[in-house]
Amino acid sequence: MNSFEESIIEAAQDATPNNTDAERAEAKAKAMAAVAEIMATTSGLQRTLALAALLDSYADPDSDLEDE
Repeated sequence: MNSFEESIIEAAQDATPNNTDAERAEAKAKAMAAVAEIMATTSGLQRTLALAALLDSYADPDSDLEDE
């Protein structure tokens, strides 16, 4: 996993409301699954855009990506 992917996982953990260990673990698992799905189904620019959108979704809780 590269540093961009690690940043996504850290952002997911930081976005949890109370940051309990259980919440952080769940957020990490969900983020890892989302990154793995993107890595398996996209390539090139589309992969980069999808990863960037995922990262943005953790910074913007109103993003539509959280529902996918």
